[in-house]
Amino acid sequence: MDSENGHKSETKVYTYRWIILLLFCLCNLINFMQFLQFTIVGDVIQRYYNVEASLVDATGLIFFITYILFFLPISYLIEKYSLRVTLISSISLTATGNLVKFFSDDPNSFYLVLIGQGLCGVGQVYLLSIPSKLASTWFGAEEVSTACAIGVLGSQLGAALGAVFPPFLVKSSESISEIGEGIRHLVLYNLIVSVIILVLIVFWFRARPSLPPSQSQALLMDSIESQEPFFKNCKDLMKNQDFILILISLGIFNGIWNSFGILVNTIYLKYFPDGGTDVGIITLCSIISGGCIGSVIFGLILDKTHKFKKTTFLAMIFAAVTFAVNMYMFITKSRLATFFTTPLFGFFIASTLVISFEYALEVTYPIPESISCSVLNAAIFLFAIICTLTFEALFDAVDYIYTFVFILILMLGCTALIYFISDNLRRRDANVGQSRNSSRASIED
Repeated sequence: MDSENGHKSETKVYTYRWIILLLFCLCNLINFMQFLQFTIVGDVIQRYYNVEASLVDATGLIFFITYILFFLPISYLIEKYSLRVTLISSISLTATGNLVKFFSDDPNSFYLVLIGQGLCGVGQVYLLSIPSKLASTWFGAEEVSTACAIGVLGSQLGAALGAVFPPFLVKSSESISEIGEGIRHLVLYNLIVSVIILVLIVFWFRARPSLPPSQSQALLMDSIESQEPFFKNCKDLMKNQDFILILISLGIFNGIWNSFGILVNTIYLKYFPDGGTDVGIITLCSIISGGCIGSVIFGLILDKTHKFKKTTFLAMIFAAVTFAVNMYMFITKSRLATFFTTPLFGFFIASTLVISFEYALEVTYPIPESISCSVLNAAIFLFAIICTLTFEALFDAVDYIYTFVFILILMLGCTALIYFISDNLRRRDANVGQSRNSSRASIED
């Protein structure tokens, strides 16, 4: 039926959507495992490869850098080609990156680690640009935020596993050969899993369902021929005041969380010098509590209430409060307490990632999802690089306590910006408006 004449387009939600989401989560999981796996054992990596701490940090920062460099061309490719092509490209790059790192077990081959991480980083650009696009392509209007949250869950779980396994595989040892063997095992497991997932994606991943799952998606499909050019959409984003506020506030907020992931080894060992294995466990718990559990909970809340502004504000203010409590536990060297306060902080701040994606899509509809998410991610990673370098410099210049105070003030400032975002939720209005038009048409008929 023709939606333009006031009739409701035919839609259907397919059970196969859960297979699609599972495959996407697996692809996310193995890619994001690469992100923190070297920085989480930074002291051991420094000694094995005989490199500076800044170079070890670069194994994580390179993911941010590759995103900023490649998000525009890859966003264009995502809009030009299907989700299937996108995911195959991503997992192929991840597998290739792991293959390169497989040959990096020699102490003089740290450059291969960086090259491999760079390839995985380019593969991650695809993944970060499509969670909301995949969710809206396959899931109904009342499940899209939850589906997006589950998609993000895969990336967060991957980062968590990438933080917890390395300390047990790459152990601090007086024997260089023993460390090298641990690195060999780490990259070999990554390579095997990424190849298996590549095979699964090739055989079972589908680009889109036969019928759209929601009215807003049907409208987008009906207007696909008349959609604005890619760079025109980018320019329109920059004119959207609500999107700019989300870009700055939630961009900085998530940038702080990403930088915390890179610097957590440095911060924790500052206060607990013998806590090398603790870092991995605490990081795992933090990412699972926020990136997995928190993201799904907040996704469900957004689907049920559509209270984006209030939900965002509350998540951010609680993140700031729990950050202050967590840093107090560090300063007072309450080691046991950090196993509870750090995951609590992660529960709120990591959840703002899925909130930021969904909020951005609500205020920018009908601009394609991959474009909105790509620009938002680029801002997050740019802020993550700035935050990481700034916090490292402040640690040396004014010590850790004053740096923590600076971070807290920054978080509160970002939270205050949410007040200025309007209540104009365009995607929700498209779904509601289409349903009303359908009802009127039925009465007239």
